[in-house]
This record gives sequence, C-alpha cells and structure tokens, in this order.
Amino acid sequence: MNTYRIVNGLAFVCFSVAALAFAGCAVGAGDDDSLLDDVVEEDVDQAEQAMGVECASAAATATFVGGINYSSPQTYNTTSCYKGVVLDVSSYSSLYAQNPSGSVFPGRTTVEWADSLPAFEDEGHEARCESTYVAADLFEKVGSSWVHKTSKESLGSWTPFFDGGFCAGPAVSFSSEMQAGKTYRISATARSYKGSSAPTRKLHVESLQPVKAPR
Repeated sequence: MNTYRIVNGLAFVCFSVAALAFAGCAVGAGDDDSLLDDVVEEDVDQAEQAMGVECASAAATATFVGGINYSSPQTYNTTSCYKGVVLDVSSYSSLYAQNPSGSVFPGRTTVEWADSLPAFEDEGHEARCESTYVAADLFEKVGSSWVHKTSKESLGSWTPFFDGGFCAGPAVSFSSEMQAGKTYRISATARSYKGSSAPTRKLHVESLQPVKAPR
C-alpha cells in the first residue's frame, strides 16, 4: 500500500497501525531466528573443522619406524579424525631429533602443502594463495594412551617478485617437540581454505635431518 486512506474513521486507522506493528514484530523475530541459525551453523562448522584430541582414538592411516615419509591422496577422511590423515611413528630416530651447532634448520618432521598452487596469471591468485591451509596435531604415546602435545597451523603466503610473484604453500614442523626413541602420532590436514566444508588437498609429511650452514 503506497498511501493510507481513512475509510471508516479512526477505528480503521488504529486497526491498520496495529496490524503493521504486528507485521514488523514478525519480521524482527524472523531475523533473530536467522541470526541464531547462523551462530549454530558457525559453531558446528568450528567443531567439525577442528581435529585436535579426537584423533587420538582414530585408526592410523600409515605407520612408520624411525621417521615418516608419507604423501596423501587429494581426498581423504578418517573416522574420528575429520578430513585428516593419521600417521604413527615408533622409535623416533635421533637423526631427526637433533639440532647440532651451526645448523640452519634442526632435525624435524614437516607437514607441508603438496598440491597445486595459484599462479600470477590466475584470477584472485593472491587471495586464493593466502587461503590455502595446513594444520597438524602431535601426540606422544604414554603407556597405552595417546597424549596430545601441541597443535600447529599455517596459511599460504603470496610473495611479490619481478615476474609478478609466487605462492609459498603452507607448512608446519615439529622439531624440539619430538625426542629420540619415543613413539608419536601426527594427525594432519591440508585444505583449500580453513573451514569444515573446504575440500582436502594433497599433503606431504617427512622427517628430515638437520641442515648445516654452508662453509
């Protein structure tokens, strides 16, 4: 209705105003419900996205002795470890658990992006690069139980360069957190962005010896 007309006197006007007020309340209630739904959906998203301690009860995707060397497929999911891979290593080698003097990088186990990355020619390359996501959790075997030690996550980084720039994929590493002779579990995920609905992407996990500075 574009204009209000007094047809049957004041009673009709009061009735119209009351009706409009009621309609406004109904719209407001609907907006509140929509906001509530958004909050609930966000909470569910965050709960599903996190791997964390629940991966302690998952079956291992692969097992290793001494060190890890694993490349994932592009799509993966593990029961009790949402969109993650679970890697167990026993008798962790001293080759990867040392940091000798003069080392540029200590011994470590890395979890890194191993899928394609946006190039300068790709539309939205910078934003897409900086959305790429890797996360990992480290557990230590204590008795018969997996004890959660730490969590790490990383995003990709766009680096400007003379030819336009390049994307450095996300990666995390565990060094001093892992000691020789012990048994560890790493649960990991790589995704096109940080979110439970994001598709998984290929990742690579590898135990590496220290890198010494060139002489």
